[in-house]
Amino acid sequence: MNLQTVMNSPGMWLASSIMVLVVVGQSVLFLREGFKAADKLGMSRSICVKGMRAAMITAIGPSLAPVVILLALLAVLGGPTTWMRMNDIGAARTELAMSALSTKVIGVEMRSAAFDLKAFSYAIWGMAMNNAGWMLVALIFVKRMNSAIGKMNQKYNPAWVKLIMTGAAIGLFASLWSPALIQGGGQFFAGIVSFISMLLISKYAGNYPRLQEPALGIAMLIGMFAAAYFF
Repeated sequence: MNLQTVMNSPGMWLASSIMVLVVVGQSVLFLREGFKAADKLGMSRSICVKGMRAAMITAIGPSLAPVVILLALLAVLGGPTTWMRMNDIGAARTELAMSALSTKVIGVEMRSAAFDLKAFSYAIWGMAMNNAGWMLVALIFVKRMNSAIGKMNQKYNPAWVKLIMTGAAIGLFASLWSPALIQGGGQFFAGIVSFISMLLISKYAGNYPRLQEPALGIAMLIGMFAAAYFF
């Protein structure tokens, strides 16, 4: 059978849509649980909407980078699989790396002439197994994590728990940016420009909540475009 025909067949579109529907269902479930938690905390619906709006604008920056990976996956894995994988992942480059590792199990390079239907099936299974753990953890343990934080607040000083959580988030982003700090170049420049932009927006837009909400997203976009221009 022709590989390209199989990769872009109606059957593949139908099978891929199942995972996309699962992701949409999860999103609705998490949104509903979030609104319930907000009601318990006494947060108004308008504050929740403002937070969602800020998050969506902030997500624009990180969403631009996977476009390059999307084009690479389209060329190798076809439209349906790429559509599915780009909807249920957290890091687009992980999908490309995992599919490449999976096909190497049978000694086939993804962009080689030997990439056939068997290699394509290995790539799909490799990506699926890699993502299954993440989705199961999110589905099963989110509520348990919430109760764990509640127990920590009861046993320890809530202020310290909050500081530890904040420190963990800072450490995570610092770890992600540390390779750019060491290597320098465009990524380092983008980070510095974004940092300065964020400082300026926070300083001069303090009286404009509408501008404060998307501040992080705006800073990221400024850094990305500046790095793209100079590098």
